[in-house]
Amino acid sequence: MDHWVTAVTEAAVERLLEHASRVGLQNTEEFTFRSFFMACAASHLDMPVFQTEWHRFDLLVREPDNVTLIEFKYYILRRTIDLDGQPLRYKGGAGPKNESEFWDCVRKLRDTAPAAVADRFLVLIYERETKRASKYSFHASYGRLSSEPPVADVWAHRDGPLEARVLRIGSR
Repeated sequence: MDHWVTAVTEAAVERLLEHASRVGLQNTEEFTFRSFFMACAASHLDMPVFQTEWHRFDLLVREPDNVTLIEFKYYILRRTIDLDGQPLRYKGGAGPKNESEFWDCVRKLRDTAPAAVADRFLVLIYERETKRASKYSFHASYGRLSSEPPVADVWAHRDGPLEARVLRIGSR
């Protein structure tokens, strides 16, 4: 897939990992990534206008001759640490609930995006491997995504512990 969203996603992952080297990957989230994504897009595009939380979508990007809707999914396993430093439960692990929300998001982009929107993308960032033993993993859930309707195209990029997938979503 050759689109500005893939180049911007790659640059945003690099910025996120630089940030995470200071604060810890477990202390990052979707909103942090979206902010880095917009900063990289602003450098990459000519006069983009952004609107976060546009109607029910994470990001609307208007260019002089194009409108793009983007949804973000960001999956990182976090471990809660007690006040005395003892590890507690995990939060945000892979499983059927995340998969269901992911596919609901894909259908939302396909079914409810206005006709005037030229491009619809889902940008997925996930931690490829986690320290928690589980029968589920983010990579097992999303590592084999392919171009099958409603997904028109898939781009993949790995950087350190993170895997990025950009899905172009077709329309009805």
